[in-house]
Amino acid sequence: MTTATAQTAAFDPLARGYDADFTDTPVGRALRDIVWSRAGRLFQPGQRILELGCGTGEDATRFAHAGISVLGTDMSAEMIEVARRKALLRKCADRATFRCLSMEDAAASLAGERFHGVFSNFGAINCVPNVAALAADLAPLLVPGAPLLWIVMGRHVPWEWLWYGARGRLGKATRRLRRRGIEWRGLTVSYPAPKNLAAMLAPHFRVSRVSPLGCILPPTYAARWLNRSPRILTTLSRLERAAQRRPSLARIADHYILEARRAG
Repeated sequence: MTTATAQTAAFDPLARGYDADFTDTPVGRALRDIVWSRAGRLFQPGQRILELGCGTGEDATRFAHAGISVLGTDMSAEMIEVARRKALLRKCADRATFRCLSMEDAAASLAGERFHGVFSNFGAINCVPNVAALAADLAPLLVPGAPLLWIVMGRHVPWEWLWYGARGRLGKATRRLRRRGIEWRGLTVSYPAPKNLAAMLAPHFRVSRVSPLGCILPPTYAARWLNRSPRILTTLSRLERAAQRRPSLARIADHYILEARRAG
């Protein structure tokens, strides 16, 4: 099975329920709002950006309503179908367009096109077998100085250790610590530390900022109790935002936000 085929098989069955399971949950919205507090600083109206692993198009449509044109790519045809319907429903299909395309095929398929930035949210990059090769492929598609904003799943996650460890599922609690990643639905998912990901991006991108995402707020699988506790959710969300000023916490977060610039 090729990587592209594996990605399709892995994510197609998740497309219909993804928004209900994550996007529209209180914790999902809180985490995405933090991502957007950074995206709003990096991407400007009138620009055109490339989104990798766009999923159901939640971010793409938000970019479009902010006056930013976005090409969303995803290997899952089902995800792309949901994204296109969402863009039509939200009346922004003129700015949010989508292609069923793997990240590894982006350079060949988009050759000659230019973008003012590249974005990827909530762990799509963790499914890429060779991030260094992806960085080299992306560089020619971007104007010099173009921002890169990736949200990547972290390696050391105390929330995960506690949640699964307390339930006696030690293998799942420590799964991200495996050096060669884990097998999931036919894919190999890896969890690079921020400094390792920065090294993979060099010399084409220079990392400018790393911050935590999900070091205070729990992952959604451990957050259902917060649906019944809005006050606690509000408090944890404030603490999560405050943690943005502590780059060292990125090493113990469910995800981390990595910002870089196209070199040259």
